[in-house]
Amino acid sequence: MKVISLINQKGGVGKTTLGLSLAARWYLSGKSVAVIDADPQKSAVFWKEQQSPESRLMGVDVYSVSLPSEIRGSRDLNVDYLIIDTPGTDQMMTRSAVNISDAILIPVQPSSFDVRASAPTVQAALATGKPTAYVVNRFVNQSQLGRDVMTSLRKTPARLILKAMGQYQAFARSMGEGETPATMFPGTPASQNVEAVGQAIDEWLQE
Repeated sequence: MKVISLINQKGGVGKTTLGLSLAARWYLSGKSVAVIDADPQKSAVFWKEQQSPESRLMGVDVYSVSLPSEIRGSRDLNVDYLIIDTPGTDQMMTRSAVNISDAILIPVQPSSFDVRASAPTVQAALATGKPTAYVVNRFVNQSQLGRDVMTSLRKTPARLILKAMGQYQAFARSMGEGETPATMFPGTPASQNVEAVGQAIDEWLQE
């Protein structure tokens, strides 16, 4: 089992969207996948509750947890991929998630403020010795700021996933239906974007 935690003490960076998009991609490729929702907002749980019984993603299990011991216990799940969506401010919960993780993803929006705000998260993750990588979220094509942020992140100690998650309405629309762009809008730029990011993360995890 590969355990991947999405962490960032700054809220609103798209942890849940990235986590569910990856979960859906791996599940649709034939892997067994579970998502641990440790965020008090329970966005991943809400996503699952909106899902139609006919959804192709019904096999993606989502578990709500509220205690560090529950996060540690999730390591006993028998799945190929376990994705942990962590809270932004609960350090004990996040620490428990990091401790059982094989790899850590840090979503960050393409702004200098967001990059700076994520620095303590990155330092804490790197201190564990676990493979740690940034994923830029809500990237706007042809944006000079976005390109500048990508360039600056390549100079940090953490790895940078070179494919960024784009800014597409398809993410918000599909998430509200318990789906992802891959199932609700197949073949669209948003769906292709998730596939490209997923492939880049696969390559990083296999190194």
